[in-house]
Amino acid sequence: MIYATKNASDKLNPSMPIPIPFSHKILLAYLLTGVLALLSVAFFDRSIAEFMHTHSQSNFLFEGFSKIPLLLEILAAAIVLLSFHARYQTTLFHIRRIIILVAIIASSIRVAAKIIFGRTWPETWTKDNLSWISDGVEAFHPFSLSNSFHSFPSGHALLTFAFASLFWRFAPQYRLVWFLCMIAVIIGQLGQNYHYLGDLLAGGLIGTLVTHLTINRYSQFFQAQKKAQ
Repeated sequence: MIYATKNASDKLNPSMPIPIPFSHKILLAYLLTGVLALLSVAFFDRSIAEFMHTHSQSNFLFEGFSKIPLLLEILAAAIVLLSFHARYQTTLFHIRRIIILVAIIASSIRVAAKIIFGRTWPETWTKDNLSWISDGVEAFHPFSLSNSFHSFPSGHALLTFAFASLFWRFAPQYRLVWFLCMIAVIIGQLGQNYHYLGDLLAGGLIGTLVTHLTINRYSQFFQAQKKAQ
């Protein structure tokens, strides 16, 4: 995995995060995910939405999985608040700053990307929005401010992958938990037919990339700042 650490501590790593180089394997993983998202948009999204509409039913499990980003946001907020306690100021110093940066950047990109792409939803949810299931409409309407055209990318996947990859970096001993969070949000959103698969792949790609770049830039900036002192 791409989330290397300085040591194998069993606690949140208080050390300066190491920049994650864009190796050939990492670049290939990003490229492959992007290609899969495009292929899904072009060839698979509508068929998957129809299948989910016909065969999948809303249930407690899917609904719970779709709420994964809220749980990670609560965890992130708890860490930020805890970091102001004198006992944890040093231990949680870097992760507090990175959490705040990732939250701001990911949320801003989430809103901007939905407006820029302007994709219709798989199902009709609110205010008779156009959808593939109800109206046979699946299209992109760039720079639309209406919520009816904000399906792409998935904000739930974007935020889940952003925070899960961040926690994976600082607490790799729980990598299985963070990985399951990523898989669960896709299952939950897809199972409820809230999003197309292409929306979810794109959101996951953007969220992971946001955290990757944020950690790299933060580390470089902080190290340069220390050298200048």
